[in-house]
Amino acid sequence: MDTLLNFRRELNSVDEQIIRLLGRRYEICRAVGHYKRQHDIPMMQPGRVAEVKERCARMAREHHVNAEFAVRLFGMIIDEACRMEDEIIEQARIVTTTSGQ
Repeated sequence: MDTLLNFRRELNSVDEQIIRLLGRRYEICRAVGHYKRQHDIPMMQPGRVAEVKERCARMAREHHVNAEFAVRLFGMIIDEACRMEDEIIEQARIVTTTSGQ
């Protein structure tokens, strides 16, 4: 039973690291959203999305993780980043529309 508890503690630690890294990734994504807003760059960059998914599939295979799973996981991560960027860009439109009245 001690072995199982040790595994669980280790898994909890890894889970915490994953969440911390996701938080950091989304900090960067918010900065990207602000940059895109300031420079009038479209939120969606399909080539970049494909590049990230391909890179993640390759890394997954290198680390003995199912590549299809990794692509689906990063699809969700990217979807959330796009939602955040959309929100940031939309806030700028609302401010511009409201202040222009």
